[in-house]
Amino acid sequence: MNAVGEDMLIDVVDEHDRHVGVTKRREVFERRVNFRVVHLFLFNRYDELLLQQLAFGRDRHPGQWGSSVAGYLFAGEKYEEAAVRKLFQELRVYDPKLRFHGKTAMLDQGCKKFISLFVGRAEGPFQYDTTHIAQLDSRSTRASLPLAPVC
Repeated sequence: MNAVGEDMLIDVVDEHDRHVGVTKRREVFERRVNFRVVHLFLFNRYDELLLQQLAFGRDRHPGQWGSSVAGYLFAGEKYEEAAVRKLFQELRVYDPKLRFHGKTAMLDQGCKKFISLFVGRAEGPFQYDTTHIAQLDSRSTRASLPLAPVC
């Protein structure tokens, strides 16, 4: 079984997200190679989006708010496999019923990061590691103020 961490092996991909090699996660930005991640947006029955605040001891983006779940893919892992794995690892959700929503790419410290987004429903309560996640919060996806008409 692969271990999550700085020494985990991840795929290096080309400009079109095709596998071209393998590297350790900690070497991605040093080598400036392209890589893959997944993000999950989880909604509850009230259509509130679950967000996570990264722990303050994290190397990257400490204390920042982000997706319900996110993470790197192991070398050879498919996006959907990584989404299910990360959901269990981070929140202990076993039956995610996720659906693929879309794929995009962005530059991240000189590397091209390919991101596949999955959407699902989960109610909690959630169990999470406080060394990884500082806290969770659900936010309404509905506008809190009525929109003013455009004249």
